[in-house]
Amino acid sequence: MLHHYLSTSNVERSLKLHADNCTGQNKIKTVLAYLMWRCMTGLNDEIELSFMRVGHTRCAVDGYFGLLKQKWRSRDNDTMADVEEAVNTSCVPNQAVMYCWDWLNWDSSLPQWFKPLPGITKFQHFKMSKADKCHVQCRKSPTAEPTLVRIVKDDVSLPVDPSILPPVLPAKGLSAKRKEYLTKQVAPYFSAAAAESLPWL
Repeated sequence: MLHHYLSTSNVERSLKLHADNCTGQNKIKTVLAYLMWRCMTGLNDEIELSFMRVGHTRCAVDGYFGLLKQKWRSRDNDTMADVEEAVNTSCVPNQAVMYCWDWLNWDSSLPQWFKPLPGITKFQHFKMSKADKCHVQCRKSPTAEPTLVRIVKDDVSLPVDPSILPPVLPAKGLSAKRKEYLTKQVAPYFSAAAAESLPWL
């Protein structure tokens, strides 16, 4: 999703990104490698990525999610159109982006150029730039001295062509067992009109 947004939006050459401090989704080697790839290929001049510490629940983004939850719980959401309407009417800044693109397998492509950053969970702030295509500046706090870490493999030939993208991840679909479960356990909670259009029935 991040690649889709950055590739289709009129974003600045220098980016400052903020993310939830989640080691399972955000603070991972794939995200750092992808952002470094953007600098290494010249798609961006500089990217700073900062992770919020515990206690960030009062930030604006989480507030928008809270408003969406209120809207979600006050209505039936049986179809994708219902979900889109719930998001768009929850508050002005919330706008649904309906899934309409291919998912690229970055996990299979990025390891040919990058290696994991040791001790990634210890750091809160990362900076990558086109000027230094091999190293990431890592900080434990905004004012801490940066630690320079090389994540580009030694045998990588630069520059890397930005038009060479990972393969598309094919949609696996639902197994017969999963369809049976959804039909018996989930379908009864849909409205009659929505149940007629469920894709697994």
